Amino acid sequence: MRANIWTFPTRSSGKILVGTKDGEIIEVGEKNAASNTMINGHTQGGIWGLATHPFKDVFISASDDGTIRIWDLADKKLLNKVSLGHPAKCTSYSPNGEMVSIGTENGEFIVLLVNSLTVWGKKRDRSVAIQDIRFSPDNRFLAVGSVDSAVDFYDLSLGPSLNRIGYCKDIPGSVIQIDFSADSKHIQVSSSSYTRQVHEVPSGKKVSEQSVFERITWATWTSILGDEVLGVWPRNSEKADVNCACVSHAGLNLVTGDDFGLIKLFDFPCSEKFAKHKRYFGHSAHVTNVRFSCDDKFVISAGGSDCR
Repeated sequence: MRANIWTFPTRSSGKILVGTKDGEIIEVGEKNAASNTMINGHTQGGIWGLATHPFKDVFISASDDGTIRIWDLADKKLLNKVSLGHPAKCTSYSPNGEMVSIGTENGEFIVLLVNSLTVWGKKRDRSVAIQDIRFSPDNRFLAVGSVDSAVDFYDLSLGPSLNRIGYCKDIPGSVIQIDFSADSKHIQVSSSSYTRQVHEVPSGKKVSEQSVFERITWATWTSILGDEVLGVWPRNSEKADVNCACVSHAGLNLVTGDDFGLIKLFDFPCSEKFAKHKRYFGHSAHVTNVRFSCDDKFVISAGGSDCR
């Protein structure tokens, strides 16, 4: 039996149910001691990375426990897990669903083949945590954002050697969120200094012209900053209160997670201050990430201290 039992066991019909500190529920037979894990969970440490499959009811969570875990959304069951050896901070699926990328606390990032969960390539060009990682919509580029106040670009068409072909600099703070434009030519970067910048891909050149901003269509939107999401910030809020955001694939709704364990659902765009919204509860601590499922029918949220 595991050593991290958290709750008192419950007996029924010759079986014992045990809850663990890892968020698992294990069924144990009294006669033969056979065990069956009924509910899985991450172990100690926050869950930071979250990604939904582009066309399946599957999602991935990445945690400080050093694993990514793949979940079936309909059945709410663990399908598989991969141990990385270092705390995982972010993850993303490629738009074609064939690859998944993970950024870790030690500055390494890994690209796995989805079907076999084998390593296609890995690289470490930074010595600090990777905060966000994204594939471009055309499946060619991988953008890797770090605490180093930089976003590095890799051309996946050149193979698994993952040689860096460009990078963004002059980002005023650690990278928090990255989004690609629909044509894969630009990224928007939100940083810990609560600024949002747009850069060219793969040169990394900063774009300053407002007219260019207005012509860009974003493939995804996870930024907590910008006129389009101004209404998500509550009255008298501190800058750190809203942690994460995600716009639905249809572009109609916006979901956020905050420091108070709340999930909020808004209309998008959300440009008026203190916009109306629906509130949902479920976390006992700060919400670290939120994502819509591939068909926008579900929202998945990840928690920090509650590891949920």
